[in-house]
Amino acid sequence: MTFLNPLALLALAAAAIPILVHLFHFRRPQRIAFSSLAFLKELQQTALQRLRIRQWLLLLLRTLALVCLVLAFARPVLRGPLASWAGGGTPPVVGLVVDNSPSMTVRDAGGAYFAQARTIAAGILAQLDPDARVCLVPTARGMVTPEPVPRDVAEEQLRLLTIRYGVRSLSAALREAYACVQQVQAPAVLYAIGDLQASTLVDSLVQPVAEPLPALLIPIGGQTPANLAITDVRIASRIIEQGQPVRIEVTLANFGTAAAEGVVATLSLEEQRVAQASVDLPPGGTARVTLTTTPARRGWLPGVVELLQPDALLGDNTRYLVLHVPEVRRLLLVAGAQARTDYLELALSPEIRQERVRFEITRIPEEALPASALDDYDVVGLVGLHDLSSGEVTTLARYVAEGGGLLFFPGADGRLEDYRRLLEALGAGRVRGFVGNWNGATPIATFDRMDLDHPLFEGLFVRLPGQRQIRTERPAVYFALNYMPGSGLEQTLIRLSNGLPLLQEVRHGEGRVLFWMTAPDPAWSELPLRGLFVPLLYRSVFYLAGSEEAQDALTAGMPARVRLQTFPTDAVPELVGPDGQVYRAEPERQGGARWARFEPGPAQPGIYELRAGNQVVRRVAVNTAVAESDLRPEAPEVAARRLQEQTGLSVSLLKVPEASPQAVATALHQAQVGVELWNVFLGLALGFLVLEMLVAFRARIETVTAGNA
Repeated sequence: MTFLNPLALLALAAAAIPILVHLFHFRRPQRIAFSSLAFLKELQQTALQRLRIRQWLLLLLRTLALVCLVLAFARPVLRGPLASWAGGGTPPVVGLVVDNSPSMTVRDAGGAYFAQARTIAAGILAQLDPDARVCLVPTARGMVTPEPVPRDVAEEQLRLLTIRYGVRSLSAALREAYACVQQVQAPAVLYAIGDLQASTLVDSLVQPVAEPLPALLIPIGGQTPANLAITDVRIASRIIEQGQPVRIEVTLANFGTAAAEGVVATLSLEEQRVAQASVDLPPGGTARVTLTTTPARRGWLPGVVELLQPDALLGDNTRYLVLHVPEVRRLLLVAGAQARTDYLELALSPEIRQERVRFEITRIPEEALPASALDDYDVVGLVGLHDLSSGEVTTLARYVAEGGGLLFFPGADGRLEDYRRLLEALGAGRVRGFVGNWNGATPIATFDRMDLDHPLFEGLFVRLPGQRQIRTERPAVYFALNYMPGSGLEQTLIRLSNGLPLLQEVRHGEGRVLFWMTAPDPAWSELPLRGLFVPLLYRSVFYLAGSEEAQDALTAGMPARVRLQTFPTDAVPELVGPDGQVYRAEPERQGGARWARFEPGPAQPGIYELRAGNQVVRRVAVNTAVAESDLRPEAPEVAARRLQEQTGLSVSLLKVPEASPQAVATALHQAQVGVELWNVFLGLALGFLVLEMLVAFRARIETVTAGNA
């Protein structure tokens, strides 16, 4: 606490007057005659005790009244967080962080949060000197680095500021504002205005600034509105075909404090509603529903999942997806010198699968593998390779890690050491040799158990009426690799009757490998001659080619990175939004894959087209960030502490009771000068004087009563 009129404190010497009066009492004692001396002694002791207490009480009240009166004239103030900055004479530079994320569209009694924030920000700018410099930093913005601008320019920037997608933490915006104000050699202060959304308040980066500038945190709102959101849409079916059912899993969340019953989610494909489901959501809980649709044609089909219930934030009630029903699958078949691929090529030929998707098969000898661009193919099949160099192993592992599919068949003359190195690079198990006799007549085992719950077998077998279990063919196996599963991400899909795996799935990075222990050759097993071979091989290729990339959505307002698979090498990638906005990027390579990075990324949610000139190569879904849906705010005191810990700034709260210029001016005055307390001390002085009068009046009454007696 400080004083605006400190010279008035000299008058505190007047507090000694009641003390002097108490020490030098000038009243002469009165002589009173009593009939009984014993009664006089008893009365004297009681009266003296009461008199001393009353005198000390009167002394205390008179002294406190004088002290409070002097302090009132000295004008005491509680200094605000900007008191040290306010005294500077150099034109200041101000960093102004304004939350313009979608959560600021929420409304309360004062109106929309964003409108309140903009009014408060305008009030702050109005209090600055005309020659002040301002760094206006929105929390959601394009890739534009802010710079200090004159106050009138900042006012125009604020007027044009709108709600944007591209959520980032408030702590990151404060660090950016700090870096901006450091460009000007002048006293600086930071302001941050927002709803203090807990999910977007701070990030994982703890990076204290060099100089702990004062930062005022101005909270908006403070309530937890009811909000439902679609947080995830995942295409559960790995194999997607025309005319076949596709399962889509939708995750719903309730970020409110009350239960939501009968929440309806709908699925539309190519602007036609095709499915819906309802579910109950507890407060703060999530639920998952499955929607099923059957695509009627091939191509990149746009879709959208929607919630029908209106709530506080409407943007997260819609989530876009793209369902890719392929028209062609490209298969690179790498064959060893002794390998037979005729059964494979026949099973995937148009004559066999004419009603299904078309396969483009490119067959090369194993010597041509190093010179092949694997990223031009959806699936790479290795059939009976004799050996694999270390470079080929690295290339194949990288191809799978980046989302490619690998189909492996061993060769009778294959180098087991090379096979082991490939499996090690994929994080799989190891082979311990061969079992059985190649081109033998005595089988070592038959098909025994299949993991029929795996997507590879989905819809492949039909349970007949009255059957308890699905019956499958059991081809005999004469010769196979002896494979021992490892501890990585792998699963046995078909097991032989002798307990050895026959078909193993290995997951590596974003891709998958189907590792067969026998070759597609009657000398190894009966499988190529059985009716199971064609659909199983077809589904194996289709399963491996079903990339996760088609269902991975981009985030609105954030840099976008899209893989340029099958993209023309001489074209410039363009991402075209539903509003016609065009985003261009230069291709870049990472490993053997080509990518396009769009920075800034798509500004709005929706379905975007990746184009090469006038050709639409694919479609991409762009959605809102999930963190933006959680509208629960952090307590202002906790938010200030967390921001100070994250940034190293001297963060204080500044509460503006309402979004008006007058309220902003008053709050800023208190932050810069402080809260004057003269009226408090004046009231205390008057109170002490009233108490003194009451005590003195009570003493006179008792004296008169005693005299009459």
